[in-house]
Amino acid sequence: MEREGEVLFSRLVAQMHTLWKQELLCDIHLHVQDRVIAAHRVVLAALSPYFRAMFCSQLNESHQPTVTIQGFSYPVIYMIVEYAYTADIPLNEDNVQNILHVASVMQIESLEHLCTQFLAERLNPSNCLGIRELAQSFGCYDLQTKADSFCEDNFSKVSQNEEFLKLSANQVINLVARDALKVRTEEEVYTAVIGWLEYAAEERAEDMVKIMEKVRLPLVRWEFLMGKVRNHKLFTNNDQCRQYLQQARAFQASSYHPDLNNFAFNEAVLLAQPRIGYGATDFLYAVGGETTNRELITMVEGYNPVSNKSTELSAMPTARRSLGILIVDNMIFAVGGSDKGAAVSTVEVFDIETGVWKTRASLCRPRTSVAAAVLEGQVFAVGGHDGQRALSSAEMYDSDTDCWNQTAELQTPRSMASSVCLKNRLYVLGGYDGEMDLRSAEKLDSRLAEWLPIASMHDSRSMCGAAVLDDKILVAGGSSGAQCLSSVEMYNPSSDQWTVLQPLTSPRRGLGLAVIGGAVYAAGGHDGKKYLNSVEKFNMYDQGWTVVGYLAECRGRFGFA
Repeated sequence: MEREGEVLFSRLVAQMHTLWKQELLCDIHLHVQDRVIAAHRVVLAALSPYFRAMFCSQLNESHQPTVTIQGFSYPVIYMIVEYAYTADIPLNEDNVQNILHVASVMQIESLEHLCTQFLAERLNPSNCLGIRELAQSFGCYDLQTKADSFCEDNFSKVSQNEEFLKLSANQVINLVARDALKVRTEEEVYTAVIGWLEYAAEERAEDMVKIMEKVRLPLVRWEFLMGKVRNHKLFTNNDQCRQYLQQARAFQASSYHPDLNNFAFNEAVLLAQPRIGYGATDFLYAVGGETTNRELITMVEGYNPVSNKSTELSAMPTARRSLGILIVDNMIFAVGGSDKGAAVSTVEVFDIETGVWKTRASLCRPRTSVAAAVLEGQVFAVGGHDGQRALSSAEMYDSDTDCWNQTAELQTPRSMASSVCLKNRLYVLGGYDGEMDLRSAEKLDSRLAEWLPIASMHDSRSMCGAAVLDDKILVAGGSSGAQCLSSVEMYNPSSDQWTVLQPLTSPRRGLGLAVIGGAVYAAGGHDGKKYLNSVEKFNMYDQGWTVVGYLAECRGRFGFA
């Protein structure tokens, strides 16, 4: 019976549409832009409260054979009348705004929903601000909320489009003041604001102070602050902007001089609260490893160095230490390692956005204490130990076929080495060759597909950390024989020379070393007596290190990126 009712209803609708197309039994004619659309009052009244009020009241239009519709185009009204008979309308990017306007005025909720859904599915950095404004003007609050969230989630790309450059000062202030902006660094907000101000420099000069007040200058990198910010004409010509700069300098200097406490510092503290979005997109990730009594752990945590907060994430499926960790396309690769002493070939991938671990193809051979890095988008697993010997072999992952392939071999077998990529070259530093800890290092030139030696480090070291900072390679900590190291040195590829820097605040072997927001952080490791969870930051200001926070778990020989 229910099926028969559906069939009957479909037939009735089809017949009504046929009658309309043939202009039979029509009792109302809509006069639009000197053209006429015939229709049935009952159908239009059923579609829209606007027409219901017009035809079912004491208004003159209720008994007139012709009604003039003003302010709208004939093609749009015709499509809406046809929609009343078919529940179908050919939306496209050229007509959707006009159709939404009419649907909003005529209170056709079903059509409003279709239009807003169409626009929401097509949100992109170049149109989201316009769609947000359109939705606000028509009272489409769901669409307005979606467009607003899209602007927050993609602020850096949005700010590079003309829509952003044409916003009013109050609209820019509303955006950049938000905690929810998802930006990797505050430099992105500063750059966006400067771009907006310079787009119409003369007429926007009076707005610069109230807008710059919302930029959280204390959170930008020291080098950026003292380079681009300090030397910009805004900060050389405007007293209030210079005060904002002084506040930021005072706050950052407090990292080097903890006893600093003055008015500028106290004012800056209010602007140094990290954005929620910053913490959502920029974590340092600590994965697996070993802790007290050499217990293997699966715990994964995301550490935000700005807020000094650690968030526990989905645990790694298999407990491993001495694994390689790298991040590519928002995916964390956990490569090789050992479980309870045995080298493994396991590879697992963590999707940062979904929080889900997935298995990938295993390595060609087991590798613990493996060096892993990304070179030109390709994932490499280099050296390591297979349970019998230190390895010189290396493998590269093919994401299209989900398999690993052998690639060029190291000149020297290395386990417990560190690796980084810099300017299309993969560097492997230090390590253990089966007999001794190494001072030597090598680089892989992707064009030559062979490993070449570079200058040796000052200290031999294995289980050290390595990171790239300002086109140089920084190496810290590790083991040299029985000694646990706190020493730090930096390699300049241009001169092929190593320079000794200030040591870590404590010795660390099996530590994590990574860069976030243009700053280097050293975390965890073992100091020769115990496992650590402290995190220290390298200060470019005095080339020294300062403890700035703590991981949730003491751990060593873990993955860190």
